[in-house]
Amino acid sequence: MTDAKTSADLYRASRERVTTAVRDLTPAELDQQVPACPQWSVHNLVSHLTGVAADFVAGNLAGAPRPPWTAVQVETRRNLPIATVLDEWAVVGPKLEELVVSGTTSHPLVCSPWVDTGTHEADLHGAIGSGRPPTEVWLAVLDWMLDEPGPLTVVTPDGTYSAGSDGPDAVVRTSSYELFRAIFGRRSARQIQEWEWETPEHAVNWSLDLARLPQTSVPLAD
Repeated sequence: MTDAKTSADLYRASRERVTTAVRDLTPAELDQQVPACPQWSVHNLVSHLTGVAADFVAGNLAGAPRPPWTAVQVETRRNLPIATVLDEWAVVGPKLEELVVSGTTSHPLVCSPWVDTGTHEADLHGAIGSGRPPTEVWLAVLDWMLDEPGPLTVVTPDGTYSAGSDGPDAVVRTSSYELFRAIFGRRSARQIQEWEWETPEHAVNWSLDLARLPQTSVPLAD
């Protein structure tokens, strides 16, 4: 598992990349829909990331990370200029990094904020072409998410992972990035079925069982 300092460093780097990517966007660009989060604009996505940091620092964890919890983060900042939202993140983000390093919390989401930020950094890339998060982010996410034995074995160029569910024993090959996106519902069932399955009939079952969050029905390319 990722140690506290690495967690803080991964989060800080992602926060800085996202900030750089959106700070100078036009109002029209900020209003663009994020394909992986179709109910959010780019501005909404950044509001969520800022709100997560603020809530984690404040200890507001009731309901995290369910939609009603995130909806408040977005709504509270909906009419604020992006510079104001980013300025807030520049204050609460370092406080969250200090909290992670302090070791005073054991909450898995608070201890690993880069999981959410890295996922949304990839979402942002799908909206404005800002660039995928670096390989170290999605490999860390896979290690964090897929750390238990399971009946599905996913072989990637970077490692072999197991996923647990009620599905049958199966083996599939894909890239680490595609697995990272699929785990969080950012790949459709059809896209997952197109991976290299050793037993093709297992693809249909696992294409629905793999995602840990609601799955997109629209193929995404990011």
